[in-house]
Amino acid sequence: MTTTPTGGVPWASRVLRIALVSTLVGVLGVTLVSPLLPSIASAVGVGDEQASLIITVYTLPGIVLSPVAGALADRYGRRPVLVGSLTLYSLCGLAVAAVTTFDAILLLRAGQGVAASGVFSLSVTLLGDTFEGVERAAALGANAAAISIGAAVYPLLGGVLGARSWQTPFLCYAVGLPVALWALRRLDDPPATTRENGLAYLRNSVGTLPRRTAATVFAASFTAYVLLFGGVLTAVPFLLADSFDQPPLAIGVVLSAAALSTAAVALSGGRLATRLAPAQLVAAGYCAYGVGLLTVWLAPGPLVVTLGTLAVGAGQGAVLPAIDGLVSGMARARYRAGVFGLRTSVVSLGATVGPVGFAAAGSRVGYRPALLVGGSVALVAGVVALWRTA
Repeated sequence: MTTTPTGGVPWASRVLRIALVSTLVGVLGVTLVSPLLPSIASAVGVGDEQASLIITVYTLPGIVLSPVAGALADRYGRRPVLVGSLTLYSLCGLAVAAVTTFDAILLLRAGQGVAASGVFSLSVTLLGDTFEGVERAAALGANAAAISIGAAVYPLLGGVLGARSWQTPFLCYAVGLPVALWALRRLDDPPATTRENGLAYLRNSVGTLPRRTAATVFAASFTAYVLLFGGVLTAVPFLLADSFDQPPLAIGVVLSAAALSTAAVALSGGRLATRLAPAQLVAAGYCAYGVGLLTVWLAPGPLVVTLGTLAVGAGQGAVLPAIDGLVSGMARARYRAGVFGLRTSVVSLGATVGPVGFAAAGSRVGYRPALLVGGSVALVAGVVALWRTA
């Protein structure tokens, strides 16, 4: 392990570089494919609702299998699970470009989702294993920034390549194979941390966590993804289109700006950690969520909507690295990969529930009331948490 009080990102670390590139590969899973859904639907002869399953079957495996990937990493080592996950992820993605039936696409995307649960869990686990203190916060912030940068850039990449054919963007998944080889050859793998199996591992890994703290951290993580995927990625596009008649390009610019806002704050995670405790960063981030969502609720036009989404993005940049730091700190080293797998499962659930919840509320009472409720809950939670951690 390494530590430094500066709060700067430890770019020289090979582990950090492998983790960041692995994360960037994993983020391709949704953001690259989303712009392709209409083209795929037309090519294989399915409706929009069926086409959305291409995303759903990718995200669902993470809810169940992320803890399994973590348990395997604790038992057999980080390197084999990461390398295997990257390899399966890339091969399934590449194979989509070669099939022509909708069922085959869904099957391969589900395989990608299984592999992605290992990629995301192991990336943050490696950083938790390698760094401590503010350097850990800086490394986790860089990882969160990588996710946000991918979320901002990859949809544009998918759209550009998709203009040639819907299959072409899937060739990008080949990039995971050299990353897997790099990890295989250059990633040091310490001895496995546990030999426990099945229910014994699950019982002991969960049993070592401080119950109240763990419940609070996982609830905060779940809610953060509900607000991001439901409030920003679902409600904001519909609000911009329905209330302000904004075209898809303008909506994409707003969402990309929010993602870059997240990246900018996340890259400052180490420096922020020298001034505020992780729990305070989470509380401040929730205040930003609340202010941002309430700004969107009140927005008279697209510019104010953009300002609100920038505030939510900034809050996300504070919350996500801080939560990962809290998870790493409360998990014992022998169970860290499994605990991070549980964290990935929780955020996958939030990312799945959020769009459904906000869309259901939007269809019944409108998106502005849904944003009002979400923003109010976030702001109250943030203020109370700041008061308690002051």
